Amino acid sequence: MSDLSLFLGQFLRRPREIRAIAPTGRAVAREMARLVDPRMEAVAEIGAGTGTITKAILARGLPPERLELYELNAAFCSRLRQRFPGVQVHNLPAQEMVNAGRRGLEAVISGVPTLPMPDDLQAAILGASLAMMKPGAPFVQITYGPVVPLSEAVRTRFGLRHEKSRRIWANLPPARVYVFRQKL
Repeated sequence: MSDLSLFLGQFLRRPREIRAIAPTGRAVAREMARLVDPRMEAVAEIGAGTGTITKAILARGLPPERLELYELNAAFCSRLRQRFPGVQVHNLPAQEMVNAGRRGLEAVISGVPTLPMPDDLQAAILGASLAMMKPGAPFVQITYGPVVPLSEAVRTRFGLRHEKSRRIWANLPPARVYVFRQKL
């Protein structure tokens, strides 16, 4: 089964869980992985889906054993384990990474659709990520919407600054990538 077939099947079975209409495109995946350096000791990807961003992260030269994936969908987790040997795959929501993962993350790459989420869920995901990250490490977030994908209240609560990419039209739908960091 292709990634697109798996994705569409899961989208139809679990529309509240799968909020995108298609897997992330390669151009967006490359932008999401842009800050990954092969010397990093630990990186996490949350909302890994079918692994398009995972593939881009590993293409940057990060050894698989230094990458942890968090994915809520069990079918996607099975595909990720099969496709990326050596990568640790957790079938958990992102906000539970503090109970399972390694600390000292040098980046968190997020494919989780935060824009439509309530502030308390955004804060839970971001708070868990920041608790696992080294100070100043980037939290990279995809969005398909026209506004910042973390609410102003959440950004203020965690003292975040951000930069954004240009709109990436070679994606369905077009996307933008935000890099958030805590103000030090």
